[in-house]
Order: sequence, then structure tokens, then C-alpha cells
Amino acid sequence: MPRDARDDIVHASWGLFRARGFRRTTVDDIIERAGIAKGTFYHHFRGKSALLGTLSDIFDDKYRELEKDLDPSLSIVDQIKSLNVAMFTFIEGTVPVDLLRELLASQLSPRGDRSLVNQERYYFAIHRKLVARAQEAGELTSDLSVHDIVRLYAMAERSMLYDWCLHQGAQPLVGEPNRIVAGVLDQFVVSP
Repeated sequence: MPRDARDDIVHASWGLFRARGFRRTTVDDIIERAGIAKGTFYHHFRGKSALLGTLSDIFDDKYRELEKDLDPSLSIVDQIKSLNVAMFTFIEGTVPVDLLRELLASQLSPRGDRSLVNQERYYFAIHRKLVARAQEAGELTSDLSVHDIVRLYAMAERSMLYDWCLHQGAQPLVGEPNRIVAGVLDQFVVSP
């Protein structure tokens, strides 16, 4: 299997960002950790700030992993909720608040990559697939489109991540935030 320099850069950078922080990590540190040439780095990224959006890649890798472990005995709605709990657990345990804060701030820049709202992300693909299946199974209303339900659900998740950053991680990300996100989804559940 050929080596993927972009993946090497992404994983090296996020390992360093977690260990040293975003601001204290240099491009030279990333190049050394990834074992690549400086030209290779700049072939894939304009600079260190361009790596912020790749946290979405890390998240999408985790969603792919979590999808394999979805419990088929759960309702589809409960599978969606379990993804949220598992992902927030992952973020709370592995992503420093300052890194998530940097990512959220980068999304506000007109020059930013806007990765969190990129509809091509796996995050959106898995949620669209699950919401569509839930609608077909009669678990979720068909009064709203799959796109609209996923958009509102994603907004709820992002708001909880933003709130966690506002509180510098002092409040747990797992617990009440999951209940709030679940409550948004519950608005679309079809009553038996």
C-alpha cells in the first residue's frame, strides 16, 4: 500500500497539536514528525492554519469506525443518538479544548475552509443515510426533508461543541449536551 503523505501530515500534526498545542507547534515540527520534505508539506497545505480543517477528517475517520459498531438491535433514532454520545466521548477525551476552539474560530473566517459544514464530509453522509432509513422505517417524520433534519441536528451538535469551548471544557461534553442534541432529534420522532 503506497504511503499517503497528506494523511501522514494530518496525523503527525494532530499528535503534535494535542501534545504541544496548536500555537506551540511549528511546520518544521510537523515535517519532522511526518518524515516528509518541506515541499511535500506545502504541496498539500498552505501552512499550519490550513491544518485546522483537517480535524474534520479525524472526526470523519472516527465516524467510519463508530458506524461499524452501531448496535442493530437499537432503533435507528437510538443509533443516531449513540453516535453522538460516542463522538462527544471521543472529543472530550482526545481533543483539547483549545484545538477545537481554534477549529471553530477558523470556520468563521471568509478564507477558512468551512470543513464543519462541508456536505461532502462523511459526517453528513452517515447522518443522511441514518435519517433516511429512520424515515423509511417510520421512526422519523417525513414532513421535513432528510437534508433539513440533518442540518438542524448538526447545528445542535455544533452548538454544544461551541458551548463546551466557551466554558473551556469545565463542563462535561458528555451528559447534558447529549440530552440536548437528542431532544432536537426527538422533535422529529413519529409518535406511535
